[in-house]
Amino acid sequence: MLLTVDMGNTDITLGFFDNEELKITLHTLTDTKKTQDEYLSLFKMLFREADISYQKVSGGIIASVVPSLTERIKSALESVFSFTFLLVAPPIKTGLSIRIDNPLELGGDLVADAVGTKEKFGFPSIMIDLGTATKVIVIDQEGSFIGGVFTPGLKVSVQALVGSTALLPDISLKRPKKIVGRNTSDSMNSGAIYGCAAMIRGLVDDIEKELGYNCHRVLMGGYAYLVKDLLSSDYSFAPDTVLNGLRIIFERNVNEGEKNHAQ
Repeated sequence: MLLTVDMGNTDITLGFFDNEELKITLHTLTDTKKTQDEYLSLFKMLFREADISYQKVSGGIIASVVPSLTERIKSALESVFSFTFLLVAPPIKTGLSIRIDNPLELGGDLVADAVGTKEKFGFPSIMIDLGTATKVIVIDQEGSFIGGVFTPGLKVSVQALVGSTALLPDISLKRPKKIVGRNTSDSMNSGAIYGCAAMIRGLVDDIEKELGYNCHRVLMGGYAYLVKDLLSSDYSFAPDTVLNGLRIIFERNVNEGEKNHAQ
């Protein structure tokens, strides 16, 4: 089995693949205050509860957007499995052409998103990744990553609103049945969720106008489930895209290494 790890600012997602099939997905909160030993204990507990056999896991790869935590997580996992994890960072081979001002700025999660999207949906594609930030990113008609649009994510937006006002309460994200809220909680949720869906529709339409051609539209990320039913059937819901992208990147590097070794 292969272990793929997506380290985000809010959550850490671990996906176990048997060949190309995602068999098990585990989640835990990202906590930069935790030590390596604390993460080691946490992972062992998660794996025990999920009945993961360490001996069946033969490889691993990590994408991280939390640099201060990357080495702690990587070392903790390597202590569990006794092999070296690949990290989505130079000089790893991704097979992705990146045409932005500074390719080194691009997070490993977006690289994996793009690789997974190209493999499943082809190109040109617009990926909408709803996580801590909402990212609307573009693979052009030549298959190159050319950039995108970043906005505050759903939860971040609500937290900013609550933190900047005296009377608005903190809320749990839940889509109201109607756009026009009749109470404070519904009105805030409506603004966050229906507002996000409207923003996505507008941005995607404007991006396609700027590009001059239509694209595959792919919805992913931890909060995507909140807006997927508010978008048309032109949008494909693919929540595991980043994990599948990590699997593909791992296979490209392992297969390349085996080929070079054979030569």
